[in-house]
Amino acid sequence: MVSMLKIKTTILMFSLCAAAITASAEQNPAPSSNAPINIYADYMKYEIQSGISQYKGNVRVTQNDIELKGDKVIAIQKDKILKKITVTGSPATYRQLSEDSKYINAQSMQMEYQADKSRLILSNKARLEQEGSVMESDQIIYDTINQVVIAGDDNANKRVNITITPESIKKQ
Repeated sequence: MVSMLKIKTTILMFSLCAAAITASAEQNPAPSSNAPINIYADYMKYEIQSGISQYKGNVRVTQNDIELKGDKVIAIQKDKILKKITVTGSPATYRQLSEDSKYINAQSMQMEYQADKSRLILSNKARLEQEGSVMESDQIIYDTINQVVIAGDDNANKRVNITITPESIKKQ
């Protein structure tokens, strides 16, 4: 009975954290994925035939109110359309400003942003934070289109740590 209560409590806490992290996406339309992407780096190499570009040294990628930062970025384009950005760093960071001027912050040692799916995959020491609520795991997948956050794995081989900050504390 006690273990079933713990499981139900854990599921509730995860649901609340996921709801807090995706709340701004539900209230606000997603920024245009057709907006210009700006990349700043110390070094750049672009292979025209393959559509693969590499950026190294204090790399910053921005689109609308989204910002990715890392030590190295690899961008893959097909038919002049961005397909994927991989960011590595110590840590690599992601930041998105919502319409209500609150930030969604993420960090991990590696991030993969799949542009066509609007999906951010955080790997290795992943952390996702919004409005004081925090989720930490070895891997976190943040799907902004379907408004789904997945952390850990189904086999319970890896743990997920969640901290939910009540509204009363946020307002202090």
